[in-house]
Amino acid sequence: MSGTESKTQSKTQKFTLITLGVVAVVTVFFLPQFVTEPWWSNTTEEQLQELPPPAPDEVAPSTAAELTRYRQDSQSVLAEIVIVRDRLLERNVETWAQADFHSAVGKVETGDEEYSYGNYEKSLRLYREARDQLTDLTRMGDEKLFLAKADGFAAVESLNLNIAQQASELALAIDEDDPEVQELKMRVETLPQVIVHVEAADHAFERDRFEEARSEYKLARDLDPDLSRANEGFSMAQAEITGGAFRTRMSRGFSALENGDYEGARAAFRSAAEIEPRNPAVGQALAQVDNRENLSSVNQELARALDLESAENWAGAVAIYESLLAEDSTLAAARARLLPARVRAELDEKLVTYIEDPLLLSSRSGYEAAQSAFRDAQGISNGGPKLQGQVDQLDVLLKRATSPVDVVFRSDNQTHVVLYRVAELGTFERTSMRLRPGRYVAAGTRDGFRDVRVEFTITGEPMDEAIVVRCEEPIG
Repeated sequence: MSGTESKTQSKTQKFTLITLGVVAVVTVFFLPQFVTEPWWSNTTEEQLQELPPPAPDEVAPSTAAELTRYRQDSQSVLAEIVIVRDRLLERNVETWAQADFHSAVGKVETGDEEYSYGNYEKSLRLYREARDQLTDLTRMGDEKLFLAKADGFAAVESLNLNIAQQASELALAIDEDDPEVQELKMRVETLPQVIVHVEAADHAFERDRFEEARSEYKLARDLDPDLSRANEGFSMAQAEITGGAFRTRMSRGFSALENGDYEGARAAFRSAAEIEPRNPAVGQALAQVDNRENLSSVNQELARALDLESAENWAGAVAIYESLLAEDSTLAAARARLLPARVRAELDEKLVTYIEDPLLLSSRSGYEAAQSAFRDAQGISNGGPKLQGQVDQLDVLLKRATSPVDVVFRSDNQTHVVLYRVAELGTFERTSMRLRPGRYVAAGTRDGFRDVRVEFTITGEPMDEAIVVRCEEPIG
């Protein structure tokens, strides 16, 4: 290298150093006078992208490239910071995280200072720390909003006005457009009136004034339809009112049941069912009415059957017992009374038959059957006046059945008379014979005259008139 070239290079280096010194002096002493606040505070993301890079120094290409990357990264992070910062300011971050927000802002300002000195790496580190801190504040805001809403709604439900108001104010500060925040705000606004009505309702409920309590709970519900305390209280008061009416009607039904007023009891229980259709007590009460009515009916029928037995109407008593057992075969009383009643009814039927038709005794079989019935009747102790009368009547009839009676027959001495199954009387004008009680037929025949037939009955009593047998109607 020649001496001239060496001198020229030495002059160039001196000029460069002087220039850098002047830039440094201007940056340190004069630039702060023109910057009154952090440059990023009023800068948008688009404007950040348009900022021109500082004039390159006479540095190595690799160093210049590294500085350029740091500078670009700083501008990119600053763009993110602006977005997060604006969102936090919209959410009134200074009301719920002032210290943390100012700390992040301080780091941004320090980064600005480092950036102005060309310390891009250091400024980038500060910007990133500030961005991360602001991002954490965003998450913190979401958490505080969630907790504020939860605390606010819980405070409303517990009627804690102070906590509800504080939670609502915080939630409104963070995000007043949130639908749940608006709902919380409205519920907090009506909470003072709601508290008055709920407390009045509770007071009335404790004193069993359920109508008044229900009315106050309803007023509270009208103001805040979602308030569980009011809804539950209203339901409880309504249940007490309904339950009172239900119990009253059930009590009326049981009272009627005890008095034997079964229709009245059914009406009361069915009225109770209109209030509580699914209450099993209603069905049980109605079943009890049926059982009691059936039992009463059974007892009445049993009493009626016993009255018939006392009157010696055994057939009537048997009909009642059989009817009761047809409806309920487990009725022990009816089953126990049925067999002896049947025996007496059958005996009574036989006695009545022989007494009403004494001629049945005229045959040997009939006479023996009547004697058997007579002995059965005599064997019953305390049989009753009707049975005793039947025994007396049958005794007379049995004696008559074996006692012949004088019977007189009259004819015309021209008619041939035959007494069927007894004797051939021939022709006569008057004759007589002794006959036992029974039914008889006398027939008369005569040449040239129409035959005659005379039926007569002997009851065992003396015959007042003669039996006349004459053929008096000529033939042709």
